[in-house]
Amino acid sequence: MSAADDAPTVPEPGHALDPARRASGSSGGPVDERRYVLRSVLGSGGMGEVWLADDLEIGREVAIKIMHAQGNADAAARFLREARVQGRLDHPSVVPVHELGASAQAPYFAMKRLTGVTLHEVIATPRPEWTRRILLARFVEVCLAVEFAHRRGIVHRDLKPANIMLGDFGETYVLDWGLAKVSEAPKRESLRALESAMQDLRSDVNDPGRTVAGAMLGTPGYMSPEQILGHVVDARTDVFALGCILVEILTGAPAISRRDPLEATLAAACHRPAAARPDLEIPPELDDLCARATDASRDRRVATARELADAVQRFLDGDRDVEQRRRLATEHSDRAAAAFARGDEAGRAEAMREAGRAIALDPQSMPAQGLLMRLMLEVPTPIPADARRLVESDNCEATRTILRIGVRAYLANLALIPLCKLVGIGGTWPFLVLAADILLQAGLCAFATTRARPLTPWVWALLLGNHIVMLTMIGIFFGSLILVPIFALGMMPIMLSIPQIYSPWLALGIHVSALALPLGLELCGVVPRTFEMVGDSLVFKPWAVHASAEITVAAVFVIVVMQLWINMRVLSGGRVTQERAHELIHAQRWQLERLVQ
Repeated sequence: MSAADDAPTVPEPGHALDPARRASGSSGGPVDERRYVLRSVLGSGGMGEVWLADDLEIGREVAIKIMHAQGNADAAARFLREARVQGRLDHPSVVPVHELGASAQAPYFAMKRLTGVTLHEVIATPRPEWTRRILLARFVEVCLAVEFAHRRGIVHRDLKPANIMLGDFGETYVLDWGLAKVSEAPKRESLRALESAMQDLRSDVNDPGRTVAGAMLGTPGYMSPEQILGHVVDARTDVFALGCILVEILTGAPAISRRDPLEATLAAACHRPAAARPDLEIPPELDDLCARATDASRDRRVATARELADAVQRFLDGDRDVEQRRRLATEHSDRAAAAFARGDEAGRAEAMREAGRAIALDPQSMPAQGLLMRLMLEVPTPIPADARRLVESDNCEATRTILRIGVRAYLANLALIPLCKLVGIGGTWPFLVLAADILLQAGLCAFATTRARPLTPWVWALLLGNHIVMLTMIGIFFGSLILVPIFALGMMPIMLSIPQIYSPWLALGIHVSALALPLGLELCGVVPRTFEMVGDSLVFKPWAVHASAEITVAAVFVIVVMQLWINMRVLSGGRVTQERAHELIHAQRWQLERLVQ
């Protein structure tokens, strides 16, 4: 690092540091007591103390920084550099210097009195009012102030949270310019001129055993690799420090370990807040920005503080939109919850709309997600009228499907009649009566399938009444204890699968009646009996059937097989429909869960 880099700027002749003016203006105290009244110490650092004072000429409070009396020439140079650099940087985030002077004890400069806290204090003791968004906005102001200095050939070289002041009224200040490097100092400002001007202010600073303060310029943990290695530094050194500060804002912890910061700085390729604190939600764009700002190679590093500020501002602009969307999402979610609490159909519909809008604005809104899940998965009671109409429409279609199967089943039973005659089963008119009734039932079913609306009560009365008549005739002609139970057991599942027959007791009553009527008529002697007890045996003798035992058994076997086939068609179709409905429900639930995740 060349001596020219650290060459101080020396006051021009006639300045307050001029011995002649100093002799006439000082009254022996640490400051010009004719103008300033010291009140209390605000802080103390390596080069001096900062006092709260009253400016008697202007009538205002000021902060006066007084250099330690035992400071050497290098310390004095840095002290004066700080004052003159601050005075040259006319920027809202650089503390303005009102006066640079010297007493018989030490030089001092008066500057604006600041109120607030340092960024270091805010990070060390988080408070609700200092949100990440506010700190990032203040960080942008710091970057712009540093960029302003860079444009005027000044590199700060000691940026850190402790050197950033956050004012009580929105101000942001970059402090401590004592280590600043001025790239183009006026030629007349030389170290020899400074030593001449300060000769009578020094006592023992020429002691050769005194360590030169600032042998390594900067603060470990914020110094760039080139700054640690003593290479020539430029604006990108400050960018590295700003990147470390940004990491600290995002994580609440230093970017570089305090145990061995110099070694840690030289060993790391870059610093990512997401890797340091995976438990925090670090925006990926800021994580990448930190990595680029703290790249060990300054050729790959973010080039300017302005570029760093613009990147953070772009994030804040987008984040502002996100905050707005989250606020609107919260409002919609609250309205959805209030509507759902009403418990009526209109409230539920409004809750669905509002919850959907909330999730559209903020997919991560947990209240809206939970409410939407309840709305989608919990069936409302009672079912809304619109949903009820859809259910009735589906039931009508399912009923028509069952009735179409019924038409084919009745016609298949009708085909048994000529088959019975072909195999020699006797009797004619009972078969004709039964055939006419089967044709009537198939016609009624075919008529019912043409109805788009739910069947009226009189159509159901005809269908169910004729079904009882048909089973009763089968019982009378062929035996109430043989075929009727077969047909009843076969038709019961079919009837129960019809959605519009809501009561299972109705289906049971119909088939019990069809079984009891012919049996009662036989027991009362109204019709011939189709069974009798012979000894210990129950003998079936259908009076309308004249066929051998083998043919009768074969006919009964065919009838049973046909009933099994009809049941198989109806029940398997219902099972397929039910499985499809379950698939749709679970597929919709899966889509909903993906929507709200």
